[in-house]
This record gives sequence, C-alpha cells and structure tokens, in this order.
Amino acid sequence: MWVPFELGRPFGAPNNPEFQTKVLKALLKTLEAESGPVLADFDEDAPLSSADTGEEQKGWACPIELKAPPPQTEGDAAALEQALLREINQLRPWYELSVEQRGRTTVGVSPLDIEGNARYIIGFLGDEWPESPSEDMTATVALKHAFEDVRAWYFEAVAAQPGRATGTSDQVIHWFWHETTAGAVLQKLDEVCRESDDETMQTFGGFLLLPRYVTGSVGDGSDGRKNAEFGDNQAIAAAE
Repeated sequence: MWVPFELGRPFGAPNNPEFQTKVLKALLKTLEAESGPVLADFDEDAPLSSADTGEEQKGWACPIELKAPPPQTEGDAAALEQALLREINQLRPWYELSVEQRGRTTVGVSPLDIEGNARYIIGFLGDEWPESPSEDMTATVALKHAFEDVRAWYFEAVAAQPGRATGTSDQVIHWFWHETTAGAVLQKLDEVCRESDDETMQTFGGFLLLPRYVTGSVGDGSDGRKNAEFGDNQAIAAAE
C-alpha cells in the first residue's frame, strides 16, 4: 500500500493511534482482494503532530552557517565538486560530534568515505560515468549507496546542532534540499537520471532520489514518480 507520509512515518504522525489504526485497517483490507498482486493507495494525508505545530518551532533555522550558498546547478561539475567538498568540511565537526554523542552512525553502506561518495556522485554529472568502486555492485547500485550515505551524513551532522531540538523534520528536510550544496547536486543528478536511457538510472531518479515535494509529484503516477520520497514507507507498511 502506497502511503503519502513523511519518510520514517509509515503510519502517519506519531502519537496519533486513531489515525494509525485507520492506516492499518486500510492495509489489512488489501487482504480481501480476490486476486493479486494488489497495489492500493492511501490517499489521505497524515494530520500534523504536536511536534510539527508547536509555536516554538516556527522560527527554527539551521544553526549551521554555511559559508557560501548552494551553487547554481547549471555550473560545471568541477565547480560543484569543489563547493560540495567545502561544505562537507564545514559540517564535519558536527557529524563527528553526532557520532560521539550517539555512539553510532547509519553512514557506511557505501565502500567509499564521505569525500569519495561526493566525488562519485559528481562523476555522474559529467559525460563519462565513473565505474563502480566495488566489484560486488554495479555502478548504479554504488550510486544509490553513495546517495544514502551523503544524505544520512548531513542529517546526522545537523542533529548534533544545539538548535536542532526546536526544528521539525520537515524543516530539516527543507534545509537539506534547498539550502545546501548537496541538495543542489542531487537535484542536478535527478535531471541526469530522468534524461538517461538507462532504465536503472530512470528508476533510481523516479522512485528513490528526490522527495515528492521537491519533484512536484502528487503521487498519482502520472510522471512515473509515484510518491518518490516515500518508497521505504510502502515497503515498511506492507511488512507490518
């Protein structure tokens, strides 16, 4: 069942058992189908949680002051790479603090380090795509892992900031996609995926890369990007 909720919230907003039960009942109702496979849509948006609507959160701004705004995505790949690596260096102390405070990290699905992942992603913006850094995975699978590590690295870095507790997840997601070089680079990568003749790249761009609100998709599948941000939620909801 496809659900139009924020990534990580397969049953909607937290602390809302009435709405979550509604989602669960809709999911279980798919078992009544006489034949399969079944793909159902849950077309109701989740209500906002109290954490999302608190007055103290309206003025949140990421306290990480990046020294330069994200470059225009029309720039050449070399300029984007330099800007991205510079931004990573600015955020590195906060990522390291996050790991120290939590004692763990979700970064590490890629065989490359954070700089290597950045360079690998940038490589797909040029005319000749880079080869996979591992014999155990294709270049596009390696690209997916690089993207996942970069996104997780940024989110963990901002989580260590003292002002993070007053910001909603939506605000942090907006910061990543609209106020960082990484977000600008990934939006450029999405263009490459959509224009590619490679079906795997098209799938990656259509379903796994950009959040729905960035792509402008409303989840009806008309642009081949059905609920692009929420692919993980669909699998989780089905598993539950």
